[in-house]
Amino acid sequence: MANVKRRSNGLIERCRVINGKKRHFYGKTAREVQGKIDAAIAEAAVTKEKGAPFNEVADAFWRSKEPTIKYGSRRGYRHKVEVAKDWFGQQGMREITSTDINRFLSRMASQGYSYKSIAGQKSILSMIWQYWCAEMRGDCNPCSLLKLPQGLPQTKRRAPDDEEVNTVKAHPEGFGLCPAIMMYAGLRLGEVMALQKKDFANGAIHVTKAVVWHNNYPELETPKTESAYRTVPILNPLQAALANRLDDLNDDDFLFGGKQPFTKSRYQNAWLQYCISIGRAHDSGKRYKTGKKSSEGKELYKIVMEPDFTAHQLRHEFASTLVQCGISPQVAKELMGHADILTTQRWYAEAKTSAIDEATEILNAHFGS
Repeated sequence: MANVKRRSNGLIERCRVINGKKRHFYGKTAREVQGKIDAAIAEAAVTKEKGAPFNEVADAFWRSKEPTIKYGSRRGYRHKVEVAKDWFGQQGMREITSTDINRFLSRMASQGYSYKSIAGQKSILSMIWQYWCAEMRGDCNPCSLLKLPQGLPQTKRRAPDDEEVNTVKAHPEGFGLCPAIMMYAGLRLGEVMALQKKDFANGAIHVTKAVVWHNNYPELETPKTESAYRTVPILNPLQAALANRLDDLNDDDFLFGGKQPFTKSRYQNAWLQYCISIGRAHDSGKRYKTGKKSSEGKELYKIVMEPDFTAHQLRHEFASTLVQCGISPQVAKELMGHADILTTQRWYAEAKTSAIDEATEILNAHFGS
């Protein structure tokens, strides 16, 4: 019999190519082997009609994608893959329609997920189908023409208000240099934490790396996009804030941390203490036990303070300033290190209150004339 051989253990072996893949079947008798072949052909026919199970494709996609994703993004990606697997399970890839996906995203919307979260989930689904088409002989992507549910809540990133900005400007001393760099150069937090003395040269900051905290510990990573490699001019107010702060550092010393970058906890504490020192922190409402008791024998608790704004919001301030000063969108994109100009426009470019006041005066003058 063709493609039949008896193994040393007495089992009969036959080989068959099913859906383009060579498979081996074993049994004690030729009938048993043929039964397994028939079952495999029937299963393959169903799989070909319905497509590979979503769970299997999602797992294969993740094995391929995970090594290419920066550490800080992996948890978010992985969570979205798992959420999709929980919903679609063993359904075949061809069985799942745009309507099914829309029902899934609408369910997320009803649970209160934001526009950004649902858009991210749709993006992951589309990548899974793209992987299926490119690597597993798939032939459709139901996400391609799918629109997001209407009326999704959007949380708009804000720049600090004028009072907060003025407070930061007035206090560049000590750790205040960190917010000053973000406000006058628009660097990301990880990029600021990765700055070494050698990155300051010829009146500019050369951005070539960023700190990513693996749990608490800092690791240096290269930028995730080519656009994040950039040279940012040291503007006059930042030059004044730097003053002679670099003089006592070696070329490889980090601006924040010395021989090694700040750990995450050290940064968080430094930022909180800075905000407290300039009067920009508030009572979070949380308390923790001090381990001490009052004279009446009651547990003593310490107030947990929180900063009024994050360091990253000062990067938004820099972007808003670029827009206010009439810097072209393309130049703003390069200075911010964005891969897509739409990111600059959509998330960061906000009109300041002062700009709106100025517009009000101009319009009143126009209509009053």
